Amino acid sequence: MPPKVTLPPETEGVSYFVDEAGSKGTLGKFFVTGAVRTADPDKLSRAIKACRDRNNFTKAEEVKFSKATKNSVPILIEIFQEAIKADCTFGAFVLDKRHFDPWSSRDQWQGHLFSTDRLLRGLITRREVGVVLLDYIDVPVGISYGDELTRSLNHRFGNKRIVSAVSLDSRTCPALQIADLLASSIFHARKKIEDLGFDGYVNDQSPKARLSKGIAYSLGVSTFEDCRTELVRVQTSHEESLTEKVKRGSFLLDADAIVTD
Repeated sequence: MPPKVTLPPETEGVSYFVDEAGSKGTLGKFFVTGAVRTADPDKLSRAIKACRDRNNFTKAEEVKFSKATKNSVPILIEIFQEAIKADCTFGAFVLDKRHFDPWSSRDQWQGHLFSTDRLLRGLITRREVGVVLLDYIDVPVGISYGDELTRSLNHRFGNKRIVSAVSLDSRTCPALQIADLLASSIFHARKKIEDLGFDGYVNDQSPKARLSKGIAYSLGVSTFEDCRTELVRVQTSHEESLTEKVKRGSFLLDADAIVTD
C-alpha cells in the first residue's frame, strides 16, 4: 500500500487563476501571463457577482479587457478592486520575446507552458498546496496541458505542491476574468510605453489606457514595472541569462533561465 499522506493543519490550500495576453507571432514584443491567487475562490466569485449586480453590469457575457468602453471602465476597475478586497494577491510574468521566444522552436502549447511555469514558480510558496485553473488553450489530441504543467512544476520543486491543473472556459469562471484584466492591463502598459513613450502612455485617455492605469493604481503601482509587494509581483525576463541558456542549447522549458534580481 502507498504510504499515508498527512499535511500539517496550517498548510494553506490555494487556487491560482491564470490567463494570458500578448502576441505569439513575430511582430509582438511582449507576452504576459497573469495570476490571481486566492485561498477562498468562492468568496472571490461572489464578490464579482455582487459588484456586477450592483452596477447592473449583467448583460455582458464576461468581464474582458478587450471589450472596455468609456462607460464600462469604472465598473471594471471596481470589479478588480472587489477582488483585492476579497483578499486576493496577484502575479505576472512578462516575457520579452526580444530576449527569448519560446514559440520559435516548439509547439504553441509548449510556449504557453514555458510562461505559465515561470509565473507560478515565482508565486508558489513552501507552505501551501495549490490548484491551478487556466484559461483554455488548444493542445494536440493526447496532450493534457494541465498534467504537463503540474508535472513540470512539481518536478522543479522536488515535491508535490500543485495537486492538479485544469483548463476552463473563461466565460464560466469569473476569477479567470480578473486574471484577464490583470494580464491585459500589464500588456497594454508595456506595449504603449514601448510605442509612445512614458508621456504618451500617461496622456492616453482611451478606455483601455484608463482601465490599465486604474488597475495599476488599485494595486499601488504606477506603470507595472517589475515589483514585489505584498499585493502584486511583476517580473520580466532577463536578457543576459536567457542568452547564455540559448548558447548552451538547454532552454527547453527551463524557466530557471528567466530571473530578475
